[in-house]
Amino acid sequence: MDKKSIRTGIIIAAVIVITAALFFTAGSVREHIKAKNAYKLAESYVKHGEYDRAMGILDSLIVDRVGDKKAVSMIDKIIYLKNSDATYEEVFSPDFKLEDLPEEERNRVRKNSSSGSDNGNNRNRTGGNYDEYSDRQNDERTRELAGRDLTISVDTSELSEGISSAFESTLSSMRSALEESSKQANENQKAMENLLKMQQEQSVENERKNQEQLRKLEEQRQLEEKRRIEENERIEKQKLAEEEKKRREAEEQKKKAEIEKKNAENKKTMDEVDGELRLGKAALAMGNYEEAIKHFNAADSKSGTVDASYKAMMDSKIASSMYEAALKSQDKDEIKRLKLEAVELAQKAVEVNPSDAAAYYILAQDAVDKKDYEKACANLKKAILNNPDEFMYYYDLGKNSYLLKKYSEAVSAFSTACEKNKTYAPARYNLGLAYKQLKNETAALEAFRKTLDIDPRHEKALMEEGRLLNARGDYAGAADSYEKLLKINSMNVQAAMQLGSAYRQLGNLAKAENAYKKALTMLDGGENQILTKYNLSTVLFDEKKVQDAEKYASEAYNELASTEKNMTSYAVNITYNYALILDSEGKIDEALPKYMEVLSLEPDHEKTRINLGVMYMTLDPPDVEMALKMFIQVYNKNKDNFEANNNLGSVYALKEDYDNAIKFYKNALRLEPKSNDIRTNLGKAYAKNAQYDLAKVTFGEVLRADPDYYEVYIELARVCIQLGDNAAAEKNLLILQARKSDYKASEVQSLLDSI
Repeated sequence: MDKKSIRTGIIIAAVIVITAALFFTAGSVREHIKAKNAYKLAESYVKHGEYDRAMGILDSLIVDRVGDKKAVSMIDKIIYLKNSDATYEEVFSPDFKLEDLPEEERNRVRKNSSSGSDNGNNRNRTGGNYDEYSDRQNDERTRELAGRDLTISVDTSELSEGISSAFESTLSSMRSALEESSKQANENQKAMENLLKMQQEQSVENERKNQEQLRKLEEQRQLEEKRRIEENERIEKQKLAEEEKKRREAEEQKKKAEIEKKNAENKKTMDEVDGELRLGKAALAMGNYEEAIKHFNAADSKSGTVDASYKAMMDSKIASSMYEAALKSQDKDEIKRLKLEAVELAQKAVEVNPSDAAAYYILAQDAVDKKDYEKACANLKKAILNNPDEFMYYYDLGKNSYLLKKYSEAVSAFSTACEKNKTYAPARYNLGLAYKQLKNETAALEAFRKTLDIDPRHEKALMEEGRLLNARGDYAGAADSYEKLLKINSMNVQAAMQLGSAYRQLGNLAKAENAYKKALTMLDGGENQILTKYNLSTVLFDEKKVQDAEKYASEAYNELASTEKNMTSYAVNITYNYALILDSEGKIDEALPKYMEVLSLEPDHEKTRINLGVMYMTLDPPDVEMALKMFIQVYNKNKDNFEANNNLGSVYALKEDYDNAIKFYKNALRLEPKSNDIRTNLGKAYAKNAQYDLAKVTFGEVLRADPDYYEVYIELARVCIQLGDNAAAEKNLLILQARKSDYKASEVQSLLDSI
């Protein structure tokens, strides 16, 4: 074989050896990186207490790398860590070696780990002693290979160009394989780092959960401790409470015995007090007030030995008995003494017991006696506050409020009294009076009628019912009430007087006369007798019984003058009535001074001035100026006085002042538009004033309103003649003859003849 061929063969062999070495080296690098990552992952699991997962990773590593001493050593450490009190930091410290442990400790660990599985591998668990230095060298070599590109330098200068090219191609392929292996190793490294990062995060989360669990366990422990303490406290309190209960029961038993003894003594005393009280009431019933007070004083004295509240109660009862006796007594001195004793006892009672309603009631009655109605109301309100069911307290409160003119409060009190006792007529009657003061006539009338439902013979309610009906204009209803009242009490003079007024309003003068005369039989002087005679005289005057009317008018006038009571408010009407009756009888000389007396009492009395004016006009000869003066005075005070205007028209007609006559007749007609007498007088004034057209119209209005006003036919005929309308004059005269042939027949015929 030539030299060139030998050289070529050597080169090829070298290439093959180098290629094999490179592939072997690349595979070793990958295996070493994988093992290193497995160690780190297993150690991370151990650090977080995941021993089984760590041993699983190491078991798999040993399967791939038989005899991996480091993996075996780590497994032994994990087993030791699981079965001892050592910590992770101690066992996995570089200075920790299992072979340094005492034999006894190593045997104990082996014994405790005998139940563990070795996955069928025949592992060396004698301590895992291997060359740590060599292993570290391998790690450094591996990092060097993984961190740089491998470069193989082969001198091919003497090879042929073809062999050199083939060798270069082989080296290029080996380099690509190494680069790919390195790239894969880097990716594996990154994946391992990510895994470790995730495991670390999971470890942190697990640590947080463990801490949370520990916190909850601690809270649970504290809660249980608190409950235990509370339970102990409860038991202790219960024990103390039971002891306190026993102590109180013992004290109560003792007090009960004392109370029973005291009650027995008090009962004896109270029986004695009740006996004295009964004797006192019996003495009162017999009118023996001295004896009654003696027993009451004994009862009061003995009651003080019981207790203050019992004494206050007895004082109140004694006070009530004394006050009731005072109300029944006829002896003024006894009444005064009994009331005084009652009030003193009542005052003592309320000082000890401010809730004693009966005592407040007595104090209220005492205030009423003294006319201190405000104080009475105050005490009655206290009585009501402490006994709101006693209707009499409300009734008396209503009466005192009424006296104080507090009518709304009176209504409230009486209403409550009526609710508390629906059959007590006085409360309902007084409620009506209070409503009447408030001008609530409807409610008042209802109250009076309900009073009569309770007590049909209640005279005052019948009287008030009649007055309200009379004020309403229901005179028939009023008369019925008064008639019922007089059937119950025929001597009720007010009912008789009011009945007379009701019948007069109804126009039943005969019954009015009888009622007034009945009233007079019950009267014996005084204001009512004067008023009744006055009213009777007015009724008799309306009945045209003028002489009888004058008799009672005269008596009323004379009795008025002789009475000591001031009756000025009635004097004007009584005097005027007497003057009017005298005037109507033509007794001018007697009537005139009476009219003047009225004017002295009331200078602006219109009816008196009108009557005087008419009287002056009827004198022979008439005193026109005096009459005019009287009418003018009335007119100046009241321009709408019908009589003043009408009479002024007549006076001015007498004076032949027809302009003024027309003016005042027109005023009067405005006030009384239906008066044909005034319209006729106006027509005559027009005719006298030569205003024939207006006279004709005015007379025509009279006849249209009253075709039987015969005088106007003649007046109208004269006006027509003045107007030259003889036909109309003749027509009216013929109508008059047809309607009333005998009316002023000669005058009518004379006018017909003149046409």
